[in-house]
Amino acid sequence: MTYPRRPCAELPFSGRDIMLTYTHEHPAVPFEFEDTLEIWSVDITRYHDDDGCEQCSDTASCEASQDPRLGHMEFVRLRDYTADPGWDAADAHTGDLEKIVSVCTNPEYAMTPGLHWNKDFEDAVESPVGDLLVMDRVRLAPQWRGFGIGAFAAAEAIRRLAGGCCAVACEPASTDRAFEDGNDAAFTAAQTKIAAVWESVGFEPFRDGVHLLDPALRHMDDRRTAWQQHFGR
Repeated sequence: MTYPRRPCAELPFSGRDIMLTYTHEHPAVPFEFEDTLEIWSVDITRYHDDDGCEQCSDTASCEASQDPRLGHMEFVRLRDYTADPGWDAADAHTGDLEKIVSVCTNPEYAMTPGLHWNKDFEDAVESPVGDLLVMDRVRLAPQWRGFGIGAFAAAEAIRRLAGGCCAVACEPASTDRAFEDGNDAAFTAAQTKIAAVWESVGFEPFRDGVHLLDPALRHMDDRRTAWQQHFGR
């Protein structure tokens, strides 16, 4: 596992205080594509006692770290075996999701109900039967970047959201607006770093910038255990 560039000792709280809160809302009577798309929001927060904490060395640093919000993640689960074409549902959500689904599925069946994997995808995963979980967004507050919190939280969230999924997909990319000025070299370097972070969770390069994680393989649990031990010291 590639360890983060900033040690846990620099955090003003214990890694054991990191908390994940899951939110999924849906209408009781589904409207278009609601039966196929499950949108999960995951807040990354930390526990902080109102009376202060042992990890804060002084009152000023404790007050500076009062905000419990560390970051936020968004996952999309595409359910198979529904009346909706999986590609059509993804395209109606976002262009990013549509690209990932296009890379994984057979275009000949794009408008056929369900998810129809292409041969490359079937060869890349242990058992290509089930839903697809997409890690759509992971954002951390700037002051908490570099510790590995995003990778740790993603590994834990995937453990709880990927049941019944044949794969988890993502497209490593920076959401930093500083790259909107067209600095391709800096953007590529940032993508390489982000890809290395997700590879520490268990993702592997697949095609066209898309990475896959196979939840059926043991190494996913091994990576998750390594992150737990790292933050639990």
